[in-house]
Amino acid sequence: MTLHTEKSTAEEDSDIIEFLNRKLANLSVASDAAEVLGKNDDGLPICEVSMLLPQYAHAIYNALHSPVRQLRLAAVVRLRKYLSLQNVDERVDNVLELNIIPLLIEFLETYNDNLLQYETAWIITNIAAGSTQHTQVLVAGGVTQHLIKVLTTSTNIEVQTQIIWALGNIAGDGAVFRDIILSAGVLDPLLYILTHYDRYDYMAVRITVWATANMCRGCRCSDPSWSLITPAFPILGNMVQLNDPEIIADACWGMSRILNGTHKHREHALVSDSSLCRRLVQLLCEESLSSTVHLPVLRTLVNIASGAEKQTQAVIDAGALTVLTSSFLTIKNLTLRRDACLAVSNVAAGTYKQVEAVLTEPKLLESVVALLWDNDMKVVKEACWVLSNSTSLHDPGHIHIILQHNIISSLIHHLRNPSTPCEILNKILDTLVNILSVGDVPGTDTLPESHNEYSVRLASSGVVEALIETWNNAGEGDKIKEKVLGLLGRWFYDYLPRNEHSDAVEDDGIDIASIEERVSRMSIMGGVDVF
Repeated sequence: MTLHTEKSTAEEDSDIIEFLNRKLANLSVASDAAEVLGKNDDGLPICEVSMLLPQYAHAIYNALHSPVRQLRLAAVVRLRKYLSLQNVDERVDNVLELNIIPLLIEFLETYNDNLLQYETAWIITNIAAGSTQHTQVLVAGGVTQHLIKVLTTSTNIEVQTQIIWALGNIAGDGAVFRDIILSAGVLDPLLYILTHYDRYDYMAVRITVWATANMCRGCRCSDPSWSLITPAFPILGNMVQLNDPEIIADACWGMSRILNGTHKHREHALVSDSSLCRRLVQLLCEESLSSTVHLPVLRTLVNIASGAEKQTQAVIDAGALTVLTSSFLTIKNLTLRRDACLAVSNVAAGTYKQVEAVLTEPKLLESVVALLWDNDMKVVKEACWVLSNSTSLHDPGHIHIILQHNIISSLIHHLRNPSTPCEILNKILDTLVNILSVGDVPGTDTLPESHNEYSVRLASSGVVEALIETWNNAGEGDKIKEKVLGLLGRWFYDYLPRNEHSDAVEDDGIDIASIEERVSRMSIMGGVDVF
């Protein structure tokens, strides 16, 4: 197997999905939401909003179909307030039982009544905040096309904002709904608003940025719809220049999603200079911002660094390594700590000079080595990736710097631990291969036998015993076993424990005899290059 450096884009974790606001109900109920609704003006029965349905479904249905505008509006307002209470799913079920989707579309296109349009869009927003089945009812009923039509024809900002909110909820319900909306051309009016943000109030801009970010959710570089969302990237980049934390956070989520998966398609270089990276690094330095802002900012930097050489260099030039070292590699927040390490590993997967930048950044490598002892295996995994990537160029100078930081003891610890995840073991073994590959010294006239300057050093540190334990801990057929045998056979065959008769023996339950037999057979056959 040929070793190679790897970069990774960061996925959204299940433990932060709630924060990501996939779907948002508009719960901004007016102060009279809990009022007792009377017959004063509209003739509708007296009831509290929470009891509107199903008890008074017949009265509401009749009011919605009334030729009297005031009565229709009153019924729509009551439904909106009803949907703005808790237990959204149950309330949406009750509203959909009225079979009023065609009527909502009709109200939505009542261009001479902005208030009715607005209240109707609000109802649709909260229906779309329910379950996927609820969203499916809206889409199947043709609501999305009419939402986009009104969005592009209405001149009322409040109506536009509420429609954008509804579309954001629909797009957040999955790739199928997202692609339906994107294919209908929804992004153009959204980007127009963001391009001319100074003409709109901040609420409109906030909702539009959030909805745009939702349109980017789950759309990877390899997806056909990816080309539809890439025009949003530079405009979202402009949004992070604003001083609104909500706008900054959502803009960064959008950019990080657009960049997701681009590490496998490095021809797509969306970051053309370091100005965006400088702003992102500046935001990381602002202690007044919470982790809910720092996380998407850092996630965007991680995914930028996963791209082409120019993008990775932009991250370095912006001073990201210094800030990551001083503020994030040692931070208590687990997700931020892990993502900081992931950003470093992406830079370390770059060119010679980029690896050099990682290894020479004061205290950076020291912090990464400390993370090898972290209590969270996700953090340990990223730290192992840093070491594997930093050694992958097989540069003697790089190896020398890394070995000065006493990494071997921590690697041995994880090799010996039977609960160490396979992905971590693989990266540790890759790192050892990288180091030992540099240490190979060919034979000379005075010293005919070829040797390895690092084999003795690692063997004396306990690496051989740790590898044997790793081999025994691995299950039958596990590829880890073959990688361990490759290491032992190529660099440590002479260091396998033997008794005085030169036969391998079992020691403390470790099946040395079996390993020695397989390694000996492999050596007789000329060796097996498993790396």
